[in-house]
Amino acid sequence: MKEYQQKRMKEFVMPETVYRQALWAAKDLPRMKKRIEEMTEKINAISIQTVRESRATGAYSDRTGNMASELAGLTVRKEAIESALDSVPEQYRDGLCRKLFEGLDFGDEFHPNTWKKWQQVYLYNVAVKLGLY
Repeated sequence: MKEYQQKRMKEFVMPETVYRQALWAAKDLPRMKKRIEEMTEKINAISIQTVRESRATGAYSDRTGNMASELAGLTVRKEAIESALDSVPEQYRDGLCRKLFEGLDFGDEFHPNTWKKWQQVYLYNVAVKLGLY
């Protein structure tokens, strides 16, 4: 099934590119969680690592610092995406998570238009919290 915005809900309609970015940011959440886990393990395993200087350019490379910076960025992004779920009523959250994070169907509990409406609200809030819109 194609992913389209619900145009009837004027207050939650975004530019198409922003909608797609929010959609794929939400779908990327499981990968982000896995990456955060991997990076946390690496940082905990390597407490002190030397800072290396490149002979050619004289630039410094701090792998642990770079990993910590990436970890901080991913953590902020993950928390923004997860906190956007608070904008959706409790009974719709499981279906949205199944659809967006696991690639399954919403479920049979509610009408498909109801699911799409709440997905639109969720993705709008993802875009706002990530600073896309």
